Amino acid sequence: MNSEEICKICQTAPSKYCCPRCNVLYCSLACYKSSQHLQCSESFYKENVIQEMTMVRDEQQAQQSSNKMLEILSNLEQNDLSIDEGTEAGYEEDEDEDRFEEIDSDDAEDVPDLSERLGKVNLDDPDAVWERLTEEERKDFQNLLENGDVGRILPEVDPWWNGEFKVELVQAAESKVLSKGESHLLETCPSVKRVIRSFSELSSKPPSPLMRYNVTNILAAYAFVFRYFNGDFTGNAPEVVNTLISIAGNFKQNSNYDSQSLAVESVCHECRQERLPADKETSRLLTQDVEKLLTGPEQCGQKYRKHFLLAALSDVHRLIVLTKGYDGEKAKASRDSDGGEFSSKFNDDVGELKYLDPVKVRGYLKKIEFMLSYAKDHI
Repeated sequence: MNSEEICKICQTAPSKYCCPRCNVLYCSLACYKSSQHLQCSESFYKENVIQEMTMVRDEQQAQQSSNKMLEILSNLEQNDLSIDEGTEAGYEEDEDEDRFEEIDSDDAEDVPDLSERLGKVNLDDPDAVWERLTEEERKDFQNLLENGDVGRILPEVDPWWNGEFKVELVQAAESKVLSKGESHLLETCPSVKRVIRSFSELSSKPPSPLMRYNVTNILAAYAFVFRYFNGDFTGNAPEVVNTLISIAGNFKQNSNYDSQSLAVESVCHECRQERLPADKETSRLLTQDVEKLLTGPEQCGQKYRKHFLLAALSDVHRLIVLTKGYDGEKAKASRDSDGGEFSSKFNDDVGELKYLDPVKVRGYLKKIEFMLSYAKDHI
């Protein structure tokens, strides 16, 4: 019998299969799962579990996006009620007469409950939601935007890196199933890029000592956009990436930093330059966020020490990939032709995302891949 056709695990039976990961020939499932092939087969099972969890998490994120929209609209409705109670408590009715002229008291009683009006509406479609709002709700929403009070109806964001995680440090060596703690960690955090090349493959020279602070600058920018977009990147990748690039000096101007504090404060400075909200509290929060992302989950052992760091950088990579091929003029034309009242009223600036030049976007991808390799091998 040709030796090349013999199972490389048991060395006796004819081989029938080839492992797609290590290309070893084997004859049966028993040989595939044997101790000689354990590391490869265990990695295969875990990768499949992680891939399945990623699909579940994507569905959960879409549901969370809808839930957030419902919460925002419910808060808007509560805001209406508080205004009505204020009027009953002593405000002069004629002060708000113009606000109620389009819906009289008899009509208001016939308006279905908000949850009923939105029952079959796609909550990720702002124009569809806008159509279901009463004139009074639309006016209140617009007033909140004009007065800068829209934060009153937004749910508070809780960054994923502030969650509580604990991975059992002692696990059965032969286990091919993720523990409950591992599953919770991997389901909650963004997926880590599956293939991260070693730093030595990308550069024959050792990394600059400043590289760590450049990574810090990107992490601080990521933390800001996560909070600024209320943790919801669904359908917003171009706007998110454009904002991130505009405040990350290492991306926008290829700036280098020689300290962690300078890398973080640079993001706050760029925010103010871009007329984004940033004050001392922003600086304090971003400093905490960066520290947490760099140190990783506290009770998950050495194996997951870099998980927050790699997950954040991978999320940046994923978002940039989603913007490849983005055509601002085409997006604007599509919005103008297909958009409803809400889009035409509130999204005038969408489509004018000046930092999404296709050539530069490819450069940002290369840079973030370089940072992922550096982070994996040198932080």
